[in-house]
Amino acid sequence: MRNYKCLSIQTFQNSDFHIEPIREEDKYAILKIRNEQIFHLRQPKPLTVVDQENYFSNVVAKLFEQDYPNQLLFSFFYKKEFVGYGGLVHINWIDKNAEISFIMKTELEKDYFSIFWINYLHLIEKVAFNELRLHKIFTYAFDLRPHLYTALEQAKFKEEARLKEHCLFNGNYYDVVFHSKINDTIYFRKATDLDVDQYFEWANDELVRNFSYQTATISYESHVNWFTSKLNDSNCYLFIFENDIKQNIGQIRIQKNNNQAVIGISIDKNHRGKNYAYKMIKLASENFLIENPDCPIEAYIKTNNKSSVAAFEKAGYSFKEKLMYQNIESYLYTLSNENK
Repeated sequence: MRNYKCLSIQTFQNSDFHIEPIREEDKYAILKIRNEQIFHLRQPKPLTVVDQENYFSNVVAKLFEQDYPNQLLFSFFYKKEFVGYGGLVHINWIDKNAEISFIMKTELEKDYFSIFWINYLHLIEKVAFNELRLHKIFTYAFDLRPHLYTALEQAKFKEEARLKEHCLFNGNYYDVVFHSKINDTIYFRKATDLDVDQYFEWANDELVRNFSYQTATISYESHVNWFTSKLNDSNCYLFIFENDIKQNIGQIRIQKNNNQAVIGISIDKNHRGKNYAYKMIKLASENFLIENPDCPIEAYIKTNNKSSVAAFEKAGYSFKEKLMYQNIESYLYTLSNENK
C-alpha cells in the first residue's frame, strides 16, 4: 500500500467499510465507473485507457510525496471488496476546506447507494477533520440525483447554496447544489510549562472566579508556583483543548487523590456558547478513566452554575447529592466506568 506523506494514518475503518490510499490495481475499475456515470461528473468525454494510465502516472503518483497535495484519493471497500473510490479534491490549505468526491460501482447503486454514501462520508470526515484539521468540507453536485441529498442530510451535511441553471446537460440547464459540514471537532493535549500565562489569564477571568470556590484574584507569583507543582504532580491531569486552527478554547484539570478524583473546567471567554464544555468534559474524563479505570471522578458544582450542571449531565455524569462543599451549597456529580 502506498502512503500519503501528509497523513499519519493511512487506513480508516468503520465496521465493514474502510478506505485506503488509492490503489494502482483499481484504476481500470475506476475508469469503467467514471465512463458509466459521466452524466453527473465534470468529465467532458469518456476516458480512454491511455488517459487513465497518464493520469495515474503523472498526477496520482505525485500526490503521495507532497506535503500539501491538492487532492487525496482513496479506494473504498465493503467487506474488503473494492466498491468505489473518492477523496478530498480542490484542497484549499490556506482557508482549510476541500470538496468531497465519491462514486461507487454502478451496479451497486440501486441497493447500496445511501448506506455506501453515508459510510463513505463518515470515513472521509475522519481524514478531513481528525487528520488534516480542515475547517469545512463540501459537495458540489448537479441537481440530477435528489436521493444523494437524503444521504448527505443523514450524515449531518446541510444545503448551503444552490446555483440556479448552472450546468448544461443534454440540452437542459440544471442547478448545482452545495452541501457542507463545518468541523466542530475539538482536540486536546497535555499542558506544558509554556502554558503558564494562558492558565493565569483563564484563572483570573471574572466569570471563572465567580464560579470557583476560591473567588479572590490570584497573584502571578502564586499562580506560577501552583502551576509548576501541578505539572510535576503525576496525579494531576492538565488538559488544554484546541479548535481546528489550534486556538486554545479552554482547560480541564483532573486531580487524583488515592481512589477518587475531582474535575474542574474553564472555557476561554472568546469561545463560550459554542457547545464545547460537554465535549471537553467527555474527552478528558474518558482519557482519564482509560488510564485509571477504577478511579471515579467527582464534579462539585455551585447550585447557581446551571450551565455547568447541563454540561456535566450531557457528558454522562450522574447526580449524586446536594451538599455543602467548602461551605457553599453545591451539587455533586460523578462518573465512573460503571456508569459511563
